Amino acid sequence: MRLTLSFLMGIGLCATSAQAAELLPVKINGVDETLEAYIRSAVDLPGAKDSQTAVTVSEGRLGYYVTNLNTLVEDSLEPLGYYHAKSNSTLVRNGDSVQITLSIELGAPVTVRNSNVNVSGDAAKDRFIGFWLEAFEPQPKQVFHHGIYEDNKAQIEQALLDRGYFDQGLSAHTVQITRAEHSADIDLSWDSGIRYRYGEVEFTGHSFKPDLFNKLINFKQGQVYSQPQINRLQESLSKLDYFSSIEIVPDLANKHEGEVPITVSLVQGKRSTQHASLRFGSETGLGAEYGVERRWINSSGHKLDFNVAWAQYEQSFTALYRIPAFEWLDGWYGFGIVARNEEYDTSNSRYIELSANRSGEYRNWELLASINVRRERFDEFIPDINQNVPFNLYTSVVYPEFNAVWRKSNDLYYPTSGSAWYYQARTGYEFEKSNAPFAQVTVKNKRIIGLNDDNRLLLRAEAGAIWTNDYGFFPPSLRFYAGGDQSVRGYGYKEIGEYIGKLNYGGRYLLVGSVEYEHRLNKEWAVASFVDVGDAFERNPSANFGAGVGARWRSPIGPVRVDLAYGFNGPTPGIGLHFAIGSDL
Repeated sequence: MRLTLSFLMGIGLCATSAQAAELLPVKINGVDETLEAYIRSAVDLPGAKDSQTAVTVSEGRLGYYVTNLNTLVEDSLEPLGYYHAKSNSTLVRNGDSVQITLSIELGAPVTVRNSNVNVSGDAAKDRFIGFWLEAFEPQPKQVFHHGIYEDNKAQIEQALLDRGYFDQGLSAHTVQITRAEHSADIDLSWDSGIRYRYGEVEFTGHSFKPDLFNKLINFKQGQVYSQPQINRLQESLSKLDYFSSIEIVPDLANKHEGEVPITVSLVQGKRSTQHASLRFGSETGLGAEYGVERRWINSSGHKLDFNVAWAQYEQSFTALYRIPAFEWLDGWYGFGIVARNEEYDTSNSRYIELSANRSGEYRNWELLASINVRRERFDEFIPDINQNVPFNLYTSVVYPEFNAVWRKSNDLYYPTSGSAWYYQARTGYEFEKSNAPFAQVTVKNKRIIGLNDDNRLLLRAEAGAIWTNDYGFFPPSLRFYAGGDQSVRGYGYKEIGEYIGKLNYGGRYLLVGSVEYEHRLNKEWAVASFVDVGDAFERNPSANFGAGVGARWRSPIGPVRVDLAYGFNGPTPGIGLHFAIGSDL
């Protein structure tokens, strides 16, 4: 039984001695910082949390503590493989203050001499289990660390369960420590039994069609059990956003003739959700937003979403009807309508669009294919007449569109290594005025390079092009623009492009680049400096530079970025303030 300082202190408080001493934090010599922290935690030494805090103890309590301290320290080091450690303590008084100093000699550690780790049964031929056995630690000649040994043993047991060996058990479990020879001999064996196959899958706790989710099952009855397939099913169910709780377990009580039934226990969430918010964006200005989501409207799992946003420079209405698509790739069939009005100092347009789409995911890819019909009204200029007299022009286009996003990083919330690729392709024709066909391609890459634990380099590049025989009737809302917090900072949203008078009509081509250096101050806050450059142009690009500094906050709702930047070129050089929320990739 471990005698901790807290327990010993309790004994001391009951002592009859009237005298007391101020016990200063114990000093430890002879070990590194990691071992020192471990000893303080294992033995509960004073000063583990606050090196300036003294503890008041009775003289009787102090004597008992000093008598047992060396033994406690030496015992605490055995699980790390130091069976021959020696601890010597000294006590120095200065008035009522007492300072204890520990001098520790670790000695030679116990190392693994022989290691017999194996498995019998069906798992003996399982290559995946074989990899775990080969990697078992501690290996021969390594220090016998109790924690590493237990962790590796637990990992193999979990691997056996993940592969469907539900009857597995230890047939041998011994570690022989020979102190005189500083050696440990490991004998560890499992009898795996058979590898079970999938039985029937039962979904419980929902009001949808009984067979609705069967298409999500990515395995067949009779196939061998594999936990990653169960995890994939759980992920697919979670993305439907119908349920507040999902639990998938093998029904071990009813396993029979080598098959184990799978029970999927579901708890449905709220059927309808609403959100309302006031917002301010450096692009849209001050505004409000209200949305309603009907998470399912029938037993087939169809969804219906409405969203209304009203801001200083943008107003929009969106409605989307979605049908779950279980074949081939997890995703949705969507049918939507969007009405949008944009009125900026340099550009304005108003359009309505109907779309039908199919979304899906494949490995690290997020995919979306759609067919769209858009009618747009925008300001144009009468050529060869007074160039300051605008008039309204209408254009209508139909086009299929394909979007693909690939992301990979080493951390979801604060990646120090990662990359993302965005691809977009459109092709169609204008059918109201010119009947001119068009094609449009956009490619964007974001990359994060970790310099060390607290410093990152964030790189961004984007390029795009439009091909059409009648560019004048190509909708301005689909043309390229630069400027804003996701483009070239220091410039307003859609400020960079081809101008006629005071209005910006975008460009046929787009080139944008950004380099940002970020230094993390703590887990939540970071500072950044950056240089952006880009242009949306007709023929010859111009270098529109922006540079500035910013603050980064890892908020509960995601990364928040606030940037102050100066735009050196463009129609109105000056300072811009930018806000953005969202993933770095």
